[in-house]
Amino acid sequence: MEPTVGAVLMVGHFIISIFGVQLGNPVIYSMPFQTMEQCTVFKNYLPVEAQLDLEWKHHTKSQCFTLEQFQAMMAKQNPQPAKPPGPVNP
Repeated sequence: MEPTVGAVLMVGHFIISIFGVQLGNPVIYSMPFQTMEQCTVFKNYLPVEAQLDLEWKHHTKSQCFTLEQFQAMMAKQNPQPAKPPGPVNP
């Protein structure tokens, strides 16, 4: 039997200054899991905040989604382009 994806963990890493200014864009990625329980257990191992130096902190935000929730969210982010009506003549 092939393993299937039942849950997706989305993780975002942010670098924030003591003045509340974000350094660049966050790094966001997703990881598939067979079950929501596996996703939740792995999520609990991720650090939430770490002091990098006097001025900068590293924040990690994460959330588990069902596969259906994740696919719906991705569909909203990447809508299909509208097709032109009929053939286009040069």
